Amino acid sequence: MSPRPLVLLAHGSRRPGPSSVMSRTAQRIRTILPEVEVRTGYVELQPPNPATALAGLVDPVVLPFFLARGYHVLNDVPAAVQRHGSGTVTGHLGAEDRLVEAVAQRLHEAAAPLGGLASLDHIVLGAAGSRQAAALEEVEAVSRMLEERLGRRVTPAYLSAARPTVRDAVNAGRARGARRVGVATYLLAEGRFHRALHSTGADVVAAPIGDHPAVAELVAHRYRELVA
Repeated sequence: MSPRPLVLLAHGSRRPGPSSVMSRTAQRIRTILPEVEVRTGYVELQPPNPATALAGLVDPVVLPFFLARGYHVLNDVPAAVQRHGSGTVTGHLGAEDRLVEAVAQRLHEAAAPLGGLASLDHIVLGAAGSRQAAALEEVEAVSRMLEERLGRRVTPAYLSAARPTVRDAVNAGRARGARRVGVATYLLAEGRFHRALHSTGADVVAAPIGDHPAVAELVAHRYRELVA
């Protein structure tokens, strides 16, 4: 009997690149789970849409490729699986140690030219934001986990729909005397939100985490957990 296929459903972008985060992540997952058919799709803005990604599959495992429990996780992904007629939705990526590992490593890499984390006087966790309280709680949890990993204070902040904004958090750090402020990026992909981080006044902005090996490992863990 063939293993259940795995479908990752992400947000989508108006300007997808030729080698997207999703394609790179899917390839990493295929290396970890070589016997599993892995597909990707998007809930909006770009093809393939969920119906196309799920077409022809029987009882797929569907993973919402989102960091926090927002509208798409709670509504769009389950609705797509229901319309398809079979399949099981796993938990989204969520507040997990593997993600914090990826965020920390990306920040270390970004700060290296300035002398590493020791060169940063203030650290902000830059997230997309949401109107869903549960999503904001997850970001705050990741912030606390990152604090523990780095041994440094981390301020959670947002690019939309929630406060404080990343710019306000950067400015607050400056007001407290920080000479250098770093943003630990809690985003999956390059795009409008990540570009916005570069205009917040921070000295260091980390790269997104979507194609970090730890994210692929977490997806594989979610899959194995469900099919076990």
